[in-house]
Amino acid sequence: MEGKSLNLRTQLRFMFKKNNGKKIITGLLVLSCAVSGVILSASSPYKNYQLENGAQLDSLIQIHLQDAQVLRSQYRVRSVNIDTIFTRKEYRIEVPTRFSKTLFHLELHKSLSRFSMEAPAKVNFPSRDMDIYVYNNGTVLRSIRLTTEPELDSLYTQEN
Repeated sequence: MEGKSLNLRTQLRFMFKKNNGKKIITGLLVLSCAVSGVILSASSPYKNYQLENGAQLDSLIQIHLQDAQVLRSQYRVRSVNIDTIFTRKEYRIEVPTRFSKTLFHLELHKSLSRFSMEAPAKVNFPSRDMDIYVYNNGTVLRSIRLTTEPELDSLYTQEN
């Protein structure tokens, strides 16, 4: 009988220790849920901006060109027929050798990502010209070709 009570005592201790562990884990789980709820309610909501039409996209591109100090005379815009329904605008931009095409691409990509758009780029060697493609939902909406024009170096040196 004494052996059974010892065994029962050991079982009760084990059961209480096991329940304490469950209580601690439950308490930590409740605490982490509460902390997560506070963080979620305190954070600002995610806003997914939308461009309503192609003119707004063109305006955004032109703002970036102005910010990069690209003159209107340095770029041409033309419409390219893709099929009977869709046309895409293509920007051809001439820039001086000291113009950072990578920085321009980075700034444009940051702005477009707010609108859930992508802007992958391809650098053509040896000319180091850059082609930027503005995508939305798998469709190329605009293409931007940055080409180096060494003759513009003297123009920028004289102006600045």
